[in-house]
Amino acid sequence: MAPLWQSAVFDYLSGDAPEPTIDIADICSDIRAGTKGWGTDEDALIKALGSIGPIERYQVAKHFEETHEINLAKLMKKENGNGSLGKALQLLACPIEEAEAMVLKDACKGVGTNEELIYATLCGRTNEELTAIKEAFLRLNGEGLGDLVEGELGGDLKCLLMMILDDEAEEEKYDPEVHTEEKAEDDAKLFDKAGFSQLGSDEEGLFKVILRSPPEHLKQVNYKYVDRTGHSITKSLEEELGGDAKDAAVHLVNMKLKPIDTAVRLIEKSMKGVGTDEYILTTAILRYQALLGEILPAYEEECGETLEEQVKSELRGDFEKLIVKMINYKP
Repeated sequence: MAPLWQSAVFDYLSGDAPEPTIDIADICSDIRAGTKGWGTDEDALIKALGSIGPIERYQVAKHFEETHEINLAKLMKKENGNGSLGKALQLLACPIEEAEAMVLKDACKGVGTNEELIYATLCGRTNEELTAIKEAFLRLNGEGLGDLVEGELGGDLKCLLMMILDDEAEEEKYDPEVHTEEKAEDDAKLFDKAGFSQLGSDEEGLFKVILRSPPEHLKQVNYKYVDRTGHSITKSLEEELGGDAKDAAVHLVNMKLKPIDTAVRLIEKSMKGVGTDEYILTTAILRYQALLGEILPAYEEECGETLEEQVKSELRGDFEKLIVKMINYKP
């Protein structure tokens, strides 16, 4: 699986924090100045938090709390509320694994559950990223992420996501002696209608193949399936699964086979139709920020306009300014 986080994130998590490449103290001073006195200077906060990446956000959050004895994410909530701008600033005010844990908690708040937000966050992650997110969720909420999924979801979607959270379904490291052409042929048969019917109403065996397969092997499985049936394994999933389980399984496969195109489609979808799903858009830009160098040209080729142009045509005000800042982040 292609990582979505920069490798330096794991250096930071392991205690081997890289040296700051920008003046962290100055950024924290600008944030404090923007939240002091009567009213909030949103432009100052957008400039300070919108233009930094995951590593700098670790450093800013830590330095700000040590210097001003205030949790930065909580301050953003106090100053900006829980609207689109406020939620985006809260996510930018904490380490990336805590931000993703916050997204998962938000997906289950209020009336109903946002299944798309959950599967888009969990499907297509490396083993290391999932471990960090699970640990952050437990630390922040006092309950395991599995408990949340178990309580909020049902059916095949719950089955798939619980397997993602289960260490037994971790993606294997590619080994050409193990992931052979014969194994690819055998695995491809699971995507037949006959394979589904043999599995009955429990698709656990199929999900296990998808989850455990490294991208190199899953590509071979797909080639074998296309050669034999004339269509892809995602087409088979679309025909045999339903609802959110179908969408989640297809998203998972596509994140393994073509992650950049999949990210482009998710971002584009958030701005389609009547109105923009601003939280889905925010979380997608945050999640894929390290890949924007590849996503932006792919988005322009797919959609016929740049992502910045699309954002400016769909959004307004301070929230638009912040998303544009995030899009233009340079690692």
